[in-house]
Amino acid sequence: MIPQTPTLKHRRNGLNWCFFDSTDLHWCPEVGFSYVSKGHQPKVESPGNANPWYALFGSLVYPEGSGWYTLHERKRHQEVRAHLERLLDSDPNVFWLVVMDNASAHTTPKLDKFWEQNRDRLSVVSLPTYSPHLNLIERLWRVMRGQLTKNQFYPSLTELAQAVVEWFETFPISRFCSLMGVDETPLIFI
Repeated sequence: MIPQTPTLKHRRNGLNWCFFDSTDLHWCPEVGFSYVSKGHQPKVESPGNANPWYALFGSLVYPEGSGWYTLHERKRHQEVRAHLERLLDSDPNVFWLVVMDNASAHTTPKLDKFWEQNRDRLSVVSLPTYSPHLNLIERLWRVMRGQLTKNQFYPSLTELAQAVVEWFETFPISRFCSLMGVDETPLIFI
């Protein structure tokens, strides 16, 4: 069972909000809308029937804007746990409120032991079904997909993953803050 309510003891040590989610990076490009001359359909290369993919997990700490992303070959409860353990390891003195959807890999009973072991360090805020607009990291996924994966083919899945990593490392902080609805002025990065 997912823990839901932090106690006063947890609040004394510090409290962080985190928006968590995962998305797929498929080698086969997504076809999206684009402006073209009438009668000229854009051609997008494809690997054919092969469509290997990576699972991209992300955690966004609100409102400071820091976070983590991890790439995995699968999207199961083991990867969810590994990602959330990294979050917990980032600061052992903080209680985490993790906002996430109800995807099966996020809510499986196989994570019950993890939730129980960490109930004094994290609590889950479950979003209603079909409400990606409430999870701030979904905004980041949408921009990333628009700039990297829609209508673009990469020679290999590894090159796609490298492009995503480079994109995260060079994404302008002002654009990021605008997406998250926070003022970038008080942000201090060391």
